[in-house]
Amino acid sequence: MTLLAAALLDPGASGVALAALLVAAVLGLALACGVNLLREGLVASARTTVQLLGVGLILGAVFAHHTWLAVLGVLGVMCALAGLTATRRLERALAGTGPALTVLLTAVLALTLVYVGRVVIGVREPDPRYLIPLGGIILGNAMTAASLAAQRFHDDLTEGHARIEASLAASPAQATREPLRRALRAALTPTINAMLLAGIVKLPGVMTGQMLGGAAPFAAAKYQIVVMFMLLFADGVTALGTLVVIRRLAFTRAWQPRL
Repeated sequence: MTLLAAALLDPGASGVALAALLVAAVLGLALACGVNLLREGLVASARTTVQLLGVGLILGAVFAHHTWLAVLGVLGVMCALAGLTATRRLERALAGTGPALTVLLTAVLALTLVYVGRVVIGVREPDPRYLIPLGGIILGNAMTAASLAAQRFHDDLTEGHARIEASLAASPAQATREPLRRALRAALTPTINAMLLAGIVKLPGVMTGQMLGGAAPFAAAKYQIVVMFMLLFADGVTALGTLVVIRRLAFTRAWQPRL
């Protein structure tokens, strides 16, 4: 798939500064309503500015050199950070969850990106313009799906501890079948809802970005469809893999709950 090239409008430093007035306005409105979000809002604004500008500089250097080493290096760091972030989002994470999630996210990213990049889009070279943004989208959504699935599953196991322990005469898999189903549904609901609303309530980010970059709307729509299908696959595989890992970690070999 090729995109129509066009110069992207650069807001410049003055544009960024003017956009910051929007943040000041909403923080002022919140303060007028008695909600003091000044500290959180300013910290979040400062962090997003520094982080995005830093990433922009790094990716600018990577984009200038089309090498597999650079692309894989960036994706590897992203996988490590995604695994760490997903683990930190969990309350009382079981030992071994962090490394397992990192490996799982890396495997899902590799599988999804290879298929979408080579088979669907037709990227044969180490082109960071496609591979890194797509990788970031996959990891961001998969990380959220993993966190939602793991937290819901953990809460169900904790709340239904007595019932699940009484059902362990069969096996952990059978005893946790319903909590696993509920957790998987909870993890995939945001992605499915986004698919239901795409193009009706809002234009998704990838489609909007492609059009801002000069792509024809119809071509941008097809690209967004690919991304939505890609995310449903990645989120589903990640959530299911996470639940299998958590279920394995949650019980001893003697089928005794660790929670």
